[in-house]
Amino acid sequence: VVIALFVLPSLIAAESLPEGFFGRFRLGNSDNFDEYLTAKGYGWLTRKIVAFASVDKVFTKTGPNTFDFDNLTTKKNLHYKNVVLGKEFIGEGLDSTKHRITFHMRGNRLNEKHVPITSDAKQKEDEYVFELNSSGMVQILETKGIVARRYFKR
Repeated sequence: VVIALFVLPSLIAAESLPEGFFGRFRLGNSDNFDEYLTAKGYGWLTRKIVAFASVDKVFTKTGPNTFDFDNLTTKKNLHYKNVVLGKEFIGEGLDSTKHRITFHMRGNRLNEKHVPITSDAKQKEDEYVFELNSSGMVQILETKGIVARRYFKR
């Protein structure tokens, strides 16, 4: 029985990103986004700049259990290469500081967790949730009881 416990984890296949996430998603509209940014402590000018920025999210399959994720905005582009679900890596955040980043599935939702490495980072620890719907994808953001949704179309 003890031997089986050591062998079993190596027989479990690594989780892969569901096929529906692959492709390009363009931001259409948002609900409650200004309220979310206000609760996060962003000032009026920053909120307006962020709210009017164009955003594309692109997921590209790179292997059986790996993918690239591109977050393309008019402010800053982020590129994460060969991401493995559940495996933490160091990447750049939108605030241009280094973050510990982990993507993982929770049910049918993709979660993207960011933990800034330095205490003086503008961006604080956060988790973004992505869920597929009939027209594309919804990003769900939550802080201090405020929930915002951003709707992306294929």
